[in-house]
Amino acid sequence: MGRYIFASLSFTLVFTCLPLWGHSNSKANVLPFKIYGQQLIVVQGSIGSLEKRNLIIDTGAYPTVIDRTIAHQLSLSGHREDLDAVDQTISAVAVIVPSIEVGPVRATSVKGLVQDLSEVSRRIGVRVDGLVGVEVLSHSSFVIDYGARKIAFGPLDPLPSSVPFAMVKGKICVDLQAGQNSLRLLVASSAEKTVLFRSHVPWIPQSDRAQAFTSLGGNTVLREVQLDTLQIGDTLLNTDPIYLAARDMSIHSFDGFLSTIQFQQVAFDFERKRLGWMTKGAQKDRVHVATNGKENPPFASTLARQLAKGKDAIDVPEACGTSRGKTCSLQ
Repeated sequence: MGRYIFASLSFTLVFTCLPLWGHSNSKANVLPFKIYGQQLIVVQGSIGSLEKRNLIIDTGAYPTVIDRTIAHQLSLSGHREDLDAVDQTISAVAVIVPSIEVGPVRATSVKGLVQDLSEVSRRIGVRVDGLVGVEVLSHSSFVIDYGARKIAFGPLDPLPSSVPFAMVKGKICVDLQAGQNSLRLLVASSAEKTVLFRSHVPWIPQSDRAQAFTSLGGNTVLREVQLDTLQIGDTLLNTDPIYLAARDMSIHSFDGFLSTIQFQQVAFDFERKRLGWMTKGAQKDRVHVATNGKENPPFASTLARQLAKGKDAIDVPEACGTSRGKTCSLQ
């Protein structure tokens, strides 16, 4: 995108091509990742004294999960607990991990479940040492940029769309609308598809279309369903199939899992308790406005709306809030 300059004596607008997410420019706040399988985000981090561990970023994991080899190396011991997967209950040993570090985020005394992750490692083709959940990730706001394959931590600028999220027993949940029905879904960055619990949505017609998937608990078969509409905030989610899990999940207060792989960027803003997103192919620039050295959010908001409408020409008086005869400058 080009840079446009107009003469002005008293008003300066700086229009630059920047990422939609905002954060510190420090490289320490930006963490690269790789995607394995269809959707698993894998980064390098530390578990206790063990560095350069491969960790799956899983916003739907609560608590965090570590491989039993790691637990053995750290001499961790605990007690057995049950973990509800999509269609079965997994029994695992719960331990207290001394620390987990991901990028600039460091959490101490983290509750974790010990699981044998060797089969997950084999299936995706890389060693997996743990799944990092919300109790670690919530120490900082962050944005997942699927296009750039990076996670940026720190204070965030708003993405084009956002909704409030609620913390439900340590899990990030958002509300969606399916026709006349409301849904509350757990936001899961590790979910390949959006999955609804059959026991929570009896109004969805049965389907004969089935597909096999693999989860932490093993293989599972989910049924594909069609919804007339599924909407989060101002965005219609109608590009990817949606699946039903048949197992009775009535113990949960949410209705399924929302996959984030369908977005270009997704932001978890823990300061404002908002989930933000940018859909694939959406406008990737944002506007930064300075008036005598100070930001002018109303100006930026008006200009961004005009740009989002695909206008070839910008109504400068409307955007600047100036009367006709006065000028603004874009640099």
